[in-house]
Amino acid sequence: MSKLTAKIKRDLPLRISLMIVLAMSLLLTVTLLIMLRYSRKSIKEDALSRATTALDRANNNIDNILLSVEETVGNIYFNMKYDKPERMYTYTYKIVETNPYITGCAIAFKPGYFKGHDEFMAYAHRIDSTHQNYANAPIVHSDTFGIRSYTRQIWYTRTMTMNKAIWLNPLAGMNSDIEPLIAVSAPIPDAEGKPIGVICTFLSTSLLSEVIASAKPSPNSYCALLDRHGSFIVDPTGGYLSKTKAMNLPGASVKQAVKSMMSGEKGYLPFEINDHDFYLFYKPFVLADVPYRSLDDLGWSIGVAFSEDDIFGEYNALFNFVLIIAIIGMGVIYLHTRLIIRHRLKPLEQLTHLTERIAQGHYNEPLPSRHRNKDEIGMLQGHFQRMQHSVSANINELHELTDTIQERSKELHIAYKKAKKADHMKTVFLHNMTDQMVAPTFAISKDVKTMSHYDESASPQTINQLVDNIQQNGNTITQILNNLINLSEKEMEQEKGGEL
Repeated sequence: MSKLTAKIKRDLPLRISLMIVLAMSLLLTVTLLIMLRYSRKSIKEDALSRATTALDRANNNIDNILLSVEETVGNIYFNMKYDKPERMYTYTYKIVETNPYITGCAIAFKPGYFKGHDEFMAYAHRIDSTHQNYANAPIVHSDTFGIRSYTRQIWYTRTMTMNKAIWLNPLAGMNSDIEPLIAVSAPIPDAEGKPIGVICTFLSTSLLSEVIASAKPSPNSYCALLDRHGSFIVDPTGGYLSKTKAMNLPGASVKQAVKSMMSGEKGYLPFEINDHDFYLFYKPFVLADVPYRSLDDLGWSIGVAFSEDDIFGEYNALFNFVLIIAIIGMGVIYLHTRLIIRHRLKPLEQLTHLTERIAQGHYNEPLPSRHRNKDEIGMLQGHFQRMQHSVSANINELHELTDTIQERSKELHIAYKKAKKADHMKTVFLHNMTDQMVAPTFAISKDVKTMSHYDESASPQTINQLVDNIQQNGNTITQILNNLINLSEKEMEQEKGGEL
């Protein structure tokens, strides 16, 4: 790591390339995050719109079926006469025959209503209620429905107790050997409005399952219809109803979604089942507001579960594709910028090497060719070339001056030696001249001393001889001094001539 850091610090093109790629990566990342965030939000809104459309379509289709059943029953219900039990078979047959969605119809009266009958029920139904073409299924009559007496079945007991038309959920006390049925049950009133019997029309859950299944907005989505207690009216597989309640499905997220549906709310929630992620979009099942429709709110909820792959599959694929392109693009940009920057900074690298060579004393190092572009690098290279020429010229002048100084130093050294020799000779000369002056001086001193001891009786010849000796020795001293003075004057003249 330290080697890599050191290399980055030393390599300017690498450092600039990394800075450019880092800046572009940061900008691209921020841009992609913003774009993908809004894209994901838009996709989720689109999924919500599709789910809402699917829920509304399924709600309308199911409600249209329920409404058609109610209208079929109502058209015959208000024209029914209860005087003869034989008529009841005709009414039930007519109801089943008129509406292809109806799989069966039962008319039952309270015990003893018809003379000779402790219990009476007329039941008409299609033989194969699971057949896809309900209209062509044959219709037969029966005196029983289920495995126990109708007086103990909820469609009869609840209607007689409530004395109002109601929709009954499947498996609500209907113990039968056929598939679960949804029933709309209405009381048959007497003149005083008290119930004397019940007319109940049955609708197959397989039919509703087909309606629900056809409303799926995507292949991996599921639709379901729940009652107010969380029981399936139509299960998510679109098949026959099982006794499993939605709340018994595994997973806390599933239970939370079911609770939201049961509460009558509208919205969507994520949940997980069998290690697969889904989004559940749900809304209350709403009956259409139709005149003379007096049925209460059923408390049903309808929901569609979208697989997360169905919602975000293309988004995730696009995200991965964009991520791969971004990584490859960053690599290409890095290589491209590194090559360009290295090419553009090559003159700087050459100048760096040249500077190092100059620092080592190679002032006449050959310069690289001039950069063609007139940018900062080209200007720097030109200035450096001029600086090198100037430094080289100054160094050459300095070398010449050094050589001249050395030559002058040698000459001065020689002159110094000559001057020292001349001074020595002058000292010897003066010493000799001084020695030459000593003898005459002593002679004069001796003659003067001798003369001072003569009296008047001394002969004039002797005195004259002494005076001549003194004079002769004085002339000798004077001659020596004149020679010294002349020699000094010549040296002074030579020094003046040398200065000029």
